[in-house]
Amino acid sequence: MKKLTRRMKRFKGLTVGLDLHKKFIQYSVLDARGNEVEGSRVDAKRGALLELVRRLHKRGKVQVSLEACGTFYWVFDTLVEAVGRERVHAAHPGGMRAATRSGEKSDATDAWWLAYLLWDGRLPQARPAEGQMRELRIVGREFHWHKQVRSDLFRRLRSHAAQAGLKLPAQWHTSKVKRGQVRELLRQVCGERGRAMKGLYLEALRLGKIVASWRQKLAELCGAFEIVKLIQREIPGMKDTTCGLAFAELGDPRSFRAAKSYANATGLTPKNQGTGGKQERGGITRAGSPLSRWAYTTAVVACRRCKQGPGVCIKEWVAHRCQFKPKKKVITAAGRKLAEGVWRLCALGEAFDLKRAFPAPKRKVS
Repeated sequence: MKKLTRRMKRFKGLTVGLDLHKKFIQYSVLDARGNEVEGSRVDAKRGALLELVRRLHKRGKVQVSLEACGTFYWVFDTLVEAVGRERVHAAHPGGMRAATRSGEKSDATDAWWLAYLLWDGRLPQARPAEGQMRELRIVGREFHWHKQVRSDLFRRLRSHAAQAGLKLPAQWHTSKVKRGQVRELLRQVCGERGRAMKGLYLEALRLGKIVASWRQKLAELCGAFEIVKLIQREIPGMKDTTCGLAFAELGDPRSFRAAKSYANATGLTPKNQGTGGKQERGGITRAGSPLSRWAYTTAVVACRRCKQGPGVCIKEWVAHRCQFKPKKKVITAAGRKLAEGVWRLCALGEAFDLKRAFPAPKRKVS
């Protein structure tokens, strides 16, 4: 159900919208009545931006909005230093596209919309990472990227081995004995394929060391957040990598107003469209960061490997539902349930009820 958003008090000062680019920054300035009083562009440099803020400060208080795009962090930090954190607002790119959908688009128009929506109290707010949270996000993304690249190398190496009629041991990179077996297999392959396989093997080992270092750093940073430790203790499958990534990408779950809102931010919820009394449910929305979806679905996959403990309950639920629905769809649903459980744990202090979220399948009485 949609809730009415109360109109906020008008800001008694200047409202500035910044449209960021690599070489320049387009800005639009609105007065207290919402009329545009100035609009131009400055160089995308710290000195030029500070000079603009100082000049506007002479005319009164200033609040600023900017889109959370790829180059916004240095601008965000500069503005926080100049006008204060409470007067700097980051806009969510997806929300801005929905709010400003029209046939006319230009740099000046984008800057005006950023200023106007902030002045009107309807700016779709983003949650930029700051301090230790930003460090955690950087480490988490580097860990995930290197891990994905290493996985691609594993697939290529197995493909070359299959073409040569060989089969590599499962999880060969985790054991010294298995790595020795792989080296013996590589000696049997000659020519350019053998050269390619040896290169992939060495590159995979190199990336393995990098992945291990990022994983260690991720665990160290997770230890600085008590809420992350709580999630790791209470939620099955949420360990250093999965919990750290989800927390870094989505922020504190308590900042969301409901469990559904937090689950929607993961993008694991299905599309729900209704018209004429008919409801249609489509695929998942894929909103928010893809790393948060990876974290929660990976937590479910980890539970499927459990032989004892609370993860077995999730394992049985997934196995039962997979008899009637595709496996990927069931894992996605389980990941959404974990996300909702994380919000209830953090925001309401409720212990994660496995039997309620993942009820045991009903057994037929013979």
